[in-house]
Amino acid sequence: MLELKDIVVSFKKEVQKKIFGTERKTVLHGISLAVRKGESLGILGESGSGKSTTGRVLAGLLKPDSGVVLIEGEDVYAGSKGREHLRNRLSIVFQDYTTSANPRFTIRQVIGEGIAVGARKTGEKIDYAEETARLLRLVGLDESFAKRFPHELSGGQLQRVCIARAIVCRSELILFDEAVSSLDAHTQVQIMDLLLDLKEKLGLTYIFITHDLTSITYFCSRVIFLKDGSVVADSPVSELSKLDVPYAKELLGAVLDFNAESA
Repeated sequence: MLELKDIVVSFKKEVQKKIFGTERKTVLHGISLAVRKGESLGILGESGSGKSTTGRVLAGLLKPDSGVVLIEGEDVYAGSKGREHLRNRLSIVFQDYTTSANPRFTIRQVIGEGIAVGARKTGEKIDYAEETARLLRLVGLDESFAKRFPHELSGGQLQRVCIARAIVCRSELILFDEAVSSLDAHTQVQIMDLLLDLKEKLGLTYIFITHDLTSITYFCSRVIFLKDGSVVADSPVSELSKLDVPYAKELLGAVLDFNAESA
């Protein structure tokens, strides 16, 4: 559905006392990966691994120095047609839900932004109030939330609203950029259970970018490990114990040790 081929990205270095310095630092070294229709793909890495930069490339927000990004065979960065094709297929749910929703909008208006996008794609005439109520129910919120403002909701409730907005855009593919990492553990599980339920109901495909292996093993069917801007492992979650990659084994060991201590 979505594919990266040999992606290289570099940024200009901040060279002290050289305002016009041209030295660059490469942060992605020939990244290749494929997102299959209907799966939940986890992209896992520690800070500085290149996972956020990879997410920006996948989302059409950062043109790579070299390499190709394909959405259903269409080259995303070759021209406006590819970008438009990606926008019609992809929605994003960000980590910072507090800045993802206009604080001056009611929840009905926040979701209304997504309804408007979906309506443009299909050409349908939609009753905004009725559709907002349906979406709130779909993500486990009462329709009375439509009249509230973002600051009147908890973190978990507001992230549910952001998920509703992403879904109503009629996108088949949703990218989650650390979307549950700032929530407490109980709320994380609730949100991931909600997403898994919606995935089955609506036939969605997910990309889940995170530094948290525990969330990956709960939520994803396959995981790609990034380290220093390179893919070091690509494995079904069910076969993680068979991985013989030092970096992956180190992360797995850390999770197992943590779970043992918690128990």
